[in-house]
Amino acid sequence: MGFFDKGHEKESPIGNLRAHIGTFMYFVKVGKSKFKHKGKVGEIFADMDNTQYLFQQATSGTMYDMKKKLDYTLWDAATHKYTEDIQKLKDELLKAVDEGEESGEFAEEKKEKEIEAEKEEEEKKADAEEEPGSWKAHIKGQMEEAEEKARKEAGEKEKEMETPAVETEEESLTEEDCRELWRIIQGLEREYKEMNSIADDWFSVHGKKTGCMAALAAMTLLPLGAVYGLYHLL
Repeated sequence: MGFFDKGHEKESPIGNLRAHIGTFMYFVKVGKSKFKHKGKVGEIFADMDNTQYLFQQATSGTMYDMKKKLDYTLWDAATHKYTEDIQKLKDELLKAVDEGEESGEFAEEKKEKEIEAEKEEEEKKADAEEEPGSWKAHIKGQMEEAEEKARKEAGEKEKEMETPAVETEEESLTEEDCRELWRIIQGLEREYKEMNSIADDWFSVHGKKTGCMAALAAMTLLPLGAVYGLYHLL
């Protein structure tokens, strides 16, 4: 797990906090992988993963004891950002569910049952046509169906040639995607609640002290990426 080590969970409140952050970021990475090509949802997870250094810097400890420091300004910035990110994921999920209900995209099981029923009906019809004395009607019926199918395919092909195809690089959320996204959001919120509870207890005892890096970030209002780069230069 790297910086976030489950082994520190019982050693100190900060170690416990880091362990929950590690689990939180695990859910983020799962979301980033699963929804990579799913438009806005994939972008949100990628951004959440790219800014995990906020948590790392807020809980980086001191040169004297890595277990005993939580920077309030950076922690506040991190929780503010990830609160917004989780809400964005919820908004995208609700949007996908609403669109799926309207278009009927989430009725896959129903469609499969309907297809199976149609197949069974066709098989029964074919069996009936195979009865003695009906072979002529059977052949004629198949010929008519083949001609009708060819006419439909020709019409569809002509329509496709008239209407330029719209290239879509991103895929819409399926019913399975929505269920998986909801599972990930629940995991994120569970860990997020634990993280904030531990941090609140820490600040109630140790106060809301800030470090030099946090003060610099707050004063300059630099983009987070720039602040991260500056941190490594200092």
